[in-house]
Amino acid sequence: MVKNNKGIMTEKFIVSNKGMVRAEFSFWVGRYMDKFYDALEKKKLIGNKCPKCGDVFVPPRKICGKCNASIPLEENWVDLPDTGTLMNYTSSPYKVNDRDSRKVKKQQLIGMVKIDNSNTSIVYRLLDMEPEEVKIGMKVKIDWSEETKGDPSDIKGFVKI
Repeated sequence: MVKNNKGIMTEKFIVSNKGMVRAEFSFWVGRYMDKFYDALEKKKLIGNKCPKCGDVFVPPRKICGKCNASIPLEENWVDLPDTGTLMNYTSSPYKVNDRDSRKVKKQQLIGMVKIDNSNTSIVYRLLDMEPEEVKIGMKVKIDWSEETKGDPSDIKGFVKI
């Protein structure tokens, strides 16, 4: 409540507020993803394998998406290569992994990559490629961050092989 120029109390609403709000927080991603992020920190890719149908998931999951079988935490982990096949892609004028400035000068390529020896895909930027070079079905390889932290940013993106 604020007083207007006649001394009468009125409500004032803030219509907009520009600027950054920093909110420090931490959260736990669960036991399966915790194990996955520990491997990323070591520049390793792991998935888990369904004991019933044999599908391999990256990132790992507790329940198989194909047959609904439970995948035990301490069993069925598989080491995976850092290579895969580009299943689909798009380009965007917006950053997808950075909140500082959303618009970019050069279109970013974002790809859905099926990791070799797995049944699922992950989505990351396609790096060091021009749009005309990108082809569905092409082989790509993970470009790891120099310093890893045990989170999704440990993978910078994928480069062509």
